[in-house]
Amino acid sequence: MDFKDMLFFDNHTHLLDPNLTSLTKKSYIMRFVHGYQDMEPWDKGVESDYTVGHASEWQVSNIENLGIVKLITHYLSERFGCEETPDAVAQARNAFIAGDPARLKEYTKSLYSEEGIIGSVLDSHDPWGDTKDKVFPCPVYRLYNFEDDYFELLPNASSFKSLMEEMEKRIRSAIKDGFKALKGHVAENYTMEVRVISDGEAEKKLAAAQKGEDRTAVEDVFFAMYRHVLLLAAELDVTVHIHAGTTGFNRKSAAYVPNLDPFLFVPFYMSDNALTKAKVVFLHQGFPYTRHAGMIAYAFPNIFVDTSWVLPWNSYAFRTNLEDLLGVCPHKKILFGTGQHGIPEIAWVAAKVAKACLGDVLESQCRMGFMSAKQAEKTARQLLFENGKELYKIK
Repeated sequence: MDFKDMLFFDNHTHLLDPNLTSLTKKSYIMRFVHGYQDMEPWDKGVESDYTVGHASEWQVSNIENLGIVKLITHYLSERFGCEETPDAVAQARNAFIAGDPARLKEYTKSLYSEEGIIGSVLDSHDPWGDTKDKVFPCPVYRLYNFEDDYFELLPNASSFKSLMEEMEKRIRSAIKDGFKALKGHVAENYTMEVRVISDGEAEKKLAAAQKGEDRTAVEDVFFAMYRHVLLLAAELDVTVHIHAGTTGFNRKSAAYVPNLDPFLFVPFYMSDNALTKAKVVFLHQGFPYTRHAGMIAYAFPNIFVDTSWVLPWNSYAFRTNLEDLLGVCPHKKILFGTGQHGIPEIAWVAAKVAKACLGDVLESQCRMGFMSAKQAEKTARQLLFENGKELYKIK
């Protein structure tokens, strides 16, 4: 089935760099690494703007052989009519843009237009009103990183109560300003196994959490804060995006994969019926827990599954991700995103992969007599753009 002409809504992107008019082979390749570097500490600078770390030629050659790098190199070599290598593609792109931000802007616009990208949910730590989102050639809907407030306020908080009061004030203000949803990193920071911590317990452990020496206290105060945020989100009817932690093992907590199982989140979520009223998106949900996330979204009416970063990083296996989700998760609760950062080709390729894999998977279902062409088209529309628009109340 051919869905090439369908629209695409990007449920998760990062900022584009309007001045990234030139790429080297290395900066092009290392744009796609999420994980540990193999040389000196990350704060020493690097040729690549994204990795912020050192990578040996051995590591660069490894990432050059990553599926996403081969995929995007293939598509760009076709677009520019050049040799199918990262070096040739980077040079062809540089020649086309010619160091001109205006040409990069038009190039970005053409990529978005080709794939019908009609909106992007932007993950940025910038304040409301920042102009960086103007780089996108489509409407942008902002995520509010509430943990920024928490880590800023925690060291000088006089009490847990005052900490929550100030956080609530800031979140309410952000939503009033126009932020569409909230975002946090509980799995990356600690674990998906959020414990139920009362305000009284958090109050007693606040001083120890502020010192940072007692890991249990640090986690408990953080978990108590999460409960407050989810309850507030339910009241405000805004979605909370929870990073699944599977985009790379560059944090010690995320490197222990069993901590990332979304099943671990369920006891906390079920501990108070009010918590289950909060809409939660498991963000970047891919291997090895795609099915687990899909099963939770099936079981709970307000849980959703996002596939950004998985799409397009896991493109060569995305068909399997998609089948896992379509098999158990309500189709109106699956969201496509890109995890894009820096360069616009990532969203362009993600949209292509999503449409191609959807066409292949749904055609197979129709061929086996499991659904009609009409049902398949409805499912495609839901995943490609309708689900995102409905979740964020976009007309």
